[in-house]
Amino acid sequence: MANQFNTIEFLEEYQRYPCLWDKSMPDFKNRIKRDHAEEQLLKITSGINNVKELRQKIRNIRCTYNQEVAKIKSSMRTGSGSSTVYKPKLAWFSFADSFLKKTSDIENKSDTNLVIFIIYL
Repeated sequence: MANQFNTIEFLEEYQRYPCLWDKSMPDFKNRIKRDHAEEQLLKITSGINNVKELRQKIRNIRCTYNQEVAKIKSSMRTGSGSSTVYKPKLAWFSFADSFLKKTSDIENKSDTNLVIFIIYL
């Protein structure tokens, strides 16, 4: 049981390394700092044995988070009342949203610009 992965504990540690998740930071593009942050995160994360597994775990969490955000936005677009807005049941979603929301807003803005650009072509 000691090696069981705890997503909330992982996200608490992951949040401490914004160079891994905040695209607006200059260090986000610094591979040396990102590698160092991954090594530090790996040391304190149980159930993950190497950097490759760590990166895959981060990818999986981010993908699931983005899917949940898409479900929320989709349920809001239907024009239904606020009582029918999708509410994620994942125990870790609200914590992840507290710091990842900032980066997903940046990503969505760039996607919107791309769509508008394509429409005008």
